[in-house]
Amino acid sequence: MSSQPTVQLAKPLSKKMKTHFPDSNQSLSTKNFLGSDSRHIRVFTPTVSFSENQYLTCLWSSVIACGVEVQSLQLHKLIADRRIGDVIHLHWIQDFCPLVVRQTPKTLFYTLRNLAHLSFLKAQGHQIVWTIHNTLSHGTKTPRLEHRLRWLLSRLCSDILVMSEYSKQEFIQHYGRSDRVHIIPHGNYIGAYPNQLTQLEARQKLNIAPHKTVLLNLGRVKPYKGVEHLVEAFGQIQDSEAVLLIAGSCRDAELAEQLQKSVQVDSRINLHLRFIEDVEIQIYMNASDWVILPYQNILNSGSALLGLSFGRPMIVPQKGSLPELIEDGKQGITYSDDAELASAITRALSISPKQREQMCTQAYSAAQRYDWQQIGQQLHQIYQLSA
Repeated sequence: MSSQPTVQLAKPLSKKMKTHFPDSNQSLSTKNFLGSDSRHIRVFTPTVSFSENQYLTCLWSSVIACGVEVQSLQLHKLIADRRIGDVIHLHWIQDFCPLVVRQTPKTLFYTLRNLAHLSFLKAQGHQIVWTIHNTLSHGTKTPRLEHRLRWLLSRLCSDILVMSEYSKQEFIQHYGRSDRVHIIPHGNYIGAYPNQLTQLEARQKLNIAPHKTVLLNLGRVKPYKGVEHLVEAFGQIQDSEAVLLIAGSCRDAELAEQLQKSVQVDSRINLHLRFIEDVEIQIYMNASDWVILPYQNILNSGSALLGLSFGRPMIVPQKGSLPELIEDGKQGITYSDDAELASAITRALSISPKQREQMCTQAYSAAQRYDWQQIGQQLHQIYQLSA
């Protein structure tokens, strides 16, 4: 029997947590959560930096509370372990199948080896579950190869998890599998980040005047997120009291340079091109009036759940799963075509304070529906079917 590796969770940052978070010194173990149920499930998942991914922190905490033991996935050790019936839960596959990112003899070897190990483990009685976050990796340079690898991997899985009805239909269309495809939604981020600052306090930290109307785009800046398109649309707005706040790291040097130039042209654009720490999220969210996510293409959006969790109305396109999350005029403003982004911004700026407050309330209520306790229970049921 191989020794149990320890995977640690981020320490809770808010005292008003709805979701249970273990202390940062605890491993993901069932010993503190198992009641009288002697049968527990062991789930193996690739090692991920939990401090940079609160989605996984919330997810694993929710299933641990149901009596599930979560361990770091090391395929060679699992093969040496004679126990069968465990669950392997995959999420993003770039590290597991590095060939989708870069084609070299080394990545080919690792990808084929990992797939062979999974096939062996399945034959030995282990079950494989895969959460589909994207139809293909964003910005993939090997779309045909990645599609083939994903098709093959989907055939090794006992269960496929998607986050919305749109995602389910998209997966079925692209990969031709419809059996045991389950909808497990993306949970909210209520309580996952600190949230004590008032809007005035948050704006003081960012040097933004209280009377301004702030549109926030928060998260890593990547081409598919349409930030450069947002800057162009914002330039068409003639409101001197509007502020466009863009915050997040950008690894694309050309895109970063383009955005820096936009600040020189339009002083209303407030640019923070750096990694935003968890403790800073509330500063940007609470300083904003609207969260704007002008995706060029999207399947699911954790950023949308983040905005809703802070009670911020959204400005989003009617793409991917977003229409299932945000209804025009209720949790925010939606638009059907990229050319309508400027009009959507103009509409947001004309919304009365009372109407925007109603949208804030509905945004938060929408986030509350995606409760992690329920998600953990749903996932536990699927594990029981698989194990």
